[in-house]
Amino acid sequence: MIVDAIKKNVNRDALSSDEASQAMKEIMSGSATPSQISAFLISLSMKGES
Repeated sequence: MIVDAIKKNVNRDALSSDEASQAMKEIMSGSATPSQISAFLISLSMKGES
């Protein structure tokens, strides 16, 4: 779920490829809310590159 991916990013934990893929599938399918998409992108920015 995208919520779990957001939590991992906020904790600065790395997402597995499956977790990242699932988050993107939720975004692209339209099942993620605009707020979830925003939180996901902001959490990625906060986490920084890995």
